[in-house]
Amino acid sequence: MALKKKLTKEEHAKLSEHIKSEYIEDGDGFRLDIDGDEDTGALKRAKDREAQLRREAEGKLREAQEQLDALGNDDARKKGDIQTLEKSWQKKLEDQKTDYEGRLGKLTSHTKTQLVDNVAQQIASKISNAPALLLPHIKARLAADFEGDAPITRILDKDGKPSAMSVEELSAEFVANKDFSAIITASKASGGAGKPSNHNGGGAPNQSDKPADLASMNPAQLAEHIKASKATD
Repeated sequence: MALKKKLTKEEHAKLSEHIKSEYIEDGDGFRLDIDGDEDTGALKRAKDREAQLRREAEGKLREAQEQLDALGNDDARKKGDIQTLEKSWQKKLEDQKTDYEGRLGKLTSHTKTQLVDNVAQQIASKISNAPALLLPHIKARLAADFEGDAPITRILDKDGKPSAMSVEELSAEFVANKDFSAIITASKASGGAGKPSNHNGGGAPNQSDKPADLASMNPAQLAEHIKASKATD
């Protein structure tokens, strides 16, 4: 942009501060501060400053546009749709909650298996020659307790309420229960629950003293065996 050698006060007032400094007051107006008509140094400096200012302004404009474009990539922001943004965040939180609850459910299920199923299997295998038959009855008396610092196996009483019984006490209760005597093996040595011996006149036991193979019996045979065992008690 060419600079005038002389300007009115109104024209001078419209210039930028950098350009104004190149002019000096002269009467009712302003004139370029040069030593002679051939000295173009002031003009060149003024033009250079103007070009620099224009480049800086264009650079800032590009930067602002880039930031605006980045924000504009979000459709919700373009529309100013705050409700859409809130729904998006709500869905994200709900997905995280669902994932957390799923993981917690798996962990709880695994812990219950360890504290109930595994303990019941250990008891049944220890005191019975037909643990599969005794297992559901034992499981009904066990529960996983998560109230303390660490989960524990809680023994339930006959009414299904938490008790202070130990695993050993529960085992002893099942061993002493005549309803299960036909499949209990834990106390045979002491003459407790188990299949009664049938001796011939005090002599050696006959073949009927051999333990019955309960695992190979069908339900009808097992029921008959248990009935017969109760009759000899």
